[in-house]
This record gives sequence, structure tokens and C-alpha cells, in this order.
Amino acid sequence: MPESSKGALTILEEMRKERDELNLVIQALEKRLGIVPAQAQGGTANSGPPRITVSLDSIPVGFFHNLSQAAAAEKLLSMNAGHPLTTHEILEAFRKSGMSANGKHAITVLYTALKRSPNFERVAGKAWGLAEWYPEKRRKKEESEEIVVKEK
Repeated sequence: MPESSKGALTILEEMRKERDELNLVIQALEKRLGIVPAQAQGGTANSGPPRITVSLDSIPVGFFHNLSQAAAAEKLLSMNAGHPLTTHEILEAFRKSGMSANGKHAITVLYTALKRSPNFERVAGKAWGLAEWYPEKRRKKEESEEIVVKEK
């Protein structure tokens, strides 16, 4: 084996060792922040860059600090790309972060905030997703609104 190949193999082994060490550091930091990597949710290491989501069970305190309910829901859903959540799940995430989301009408208030915002789509009956995840649904809605305006 030529000397240049031996040098390249040595560098490769060093880089692999560093990668293993970095993976351990990344896993520890994700655990501390309450973030769950996509591989732990059934993804594979070869399915592209890891998608990082926030586990609803481990929302850090202060995660939604100084955000409105709509902005906080948008932050939560964007961290869980492509995974709609129910109004109740979103409200529970708010409560776990320490956000004041208690009261007799908390679910109604949150539902109304999400319904009024154009950033959200009601999907699968009881779940909310970001409107950007459903461009076809938004386009159909806009087309039907244009037809109604033209008829008047």
C-alpha cells in the first residue's frame, strides 16, 4: 500500500473516532434540551439529515416564553415538521413549559387563536398543522374564494 493511502486511512480512522465522540456529545445535549432525534422515532441514519423534534413529554420550562399562543403553537409545530397535533396536545405542551394556559376556557381560547391565524390548517378532524405543510389545501381554498367573489 502506498504511503499516501496509509496516511489517508489514518486520517479516516481519526475522523471516525471524532464522529463517534461528537455523536455522544450531541446525544447528551439533545437529552438535556428535551430534543428527540428522528432516528429514535423510527427514522434511519441514511434517510437524509436527522430531523430534530421536541418531545411533548420533555418540553423545557420557558420554551414558549413571551410568545402568544399562536406563535408558540407555530414554534412547536415547526419543531415537529409534518406532525400535526391536537388542540389538547398543544395546550399540554404549553402547560409543561410553564406557560399560563389554565382556566375554564383554555382549550376554546387556543382553538380560536389557531382558527383565526392563516398559519394553521385544521387536518384529520381534530389536529392542527402548519399551512405551509398543505400548499394544495391552501390553493383550493383561495380558488374557491375567488369564485365566490367573481359571482358577486
